[in-house]
This record gives sequence, structure tokens and C-alpha cells, in this order.
Amino acid sequence: MVPTEGATVIGREIKFRGEISGSADLLVDGEVNGIIRLAGARLTVRAEGRVNASISAQDVVIAGHVEGEIRATGRVELRDGATVQGDVCTTRLSIEEGATLHGSVDPTRASEPFPAPIGSPVAGHPGKGER
Repeated sequence: MVPTEGATVIGREIKFRGEISGSADLLVDGEVNGIIRLAGARLTVRAEGRVNASISAQDVVIAGHVEGEIRATGRVELRDGATVQGDVCTTRLSIEEGATLHGSVDPTRASEPFPAPIGSPVAGHPGKGER
């Protein structure tokens, strides 16, 4: 898989912990732990990539290992060799022979946002839609 122009690549030797958000495509060859929010963009976890995160993106393509809930407003593709442990929320799912999914598929929650993290400006503050 060749990176698309403007995509961010997390290389094989990189280990990232925390929240990633943005609107550009992301390719993971390394390790990511936390939350990934890519509005209108694609997440690609290549064969060497390992992700332990809640994922929200337009499209998600997995050839590596993912643990966590995946929400995609577009399409989720599990390629040969992919391993996913967690629920997949999407209306379009493709699973190639040789891919493994341990979890459920729920198309009704594909566009639901993840709750804001504790301590974020939105969580627990009246005036931001919570009263």
C-alpha cells in the first residue's frame, strides 16, 4: 500500500500513546494506543501495524492487528492476515479470506461519536449541551 499524498505515516519503530485526531489519512506501521478520530479520512493499519484504540474514521483498512471498537461512516475492510478484537460499527464491511474478527458488527452505531474523554472541554461542563 503506497501512502496517499498528504497522509501521515506512523513508522515501524514508532510507539504512540494518546489521542490522534485530524482530517488527513493515517497509515500505521508501528504501534498506537489510545483514541483515533479521523473525520472524513481513512485509517490504514498495515501488516506490521498494531493498534489498541477506539477508532472513528470515514474508512478503515486493516491488514495488521487491531483491538478496540471501530466506527466507520464509510467502509471497513479486513484484509488477509488482519486480526480484529472488538466491535465493528459500519454499514459496509468487507472481510477477506484469512482475516479474523472477534466481535460483533453493528451498522446502527456507525456514525455515533465516541464520548468525550474525561477532562476534555466538553465533558462534564454545563453550557456545552449538558444540563
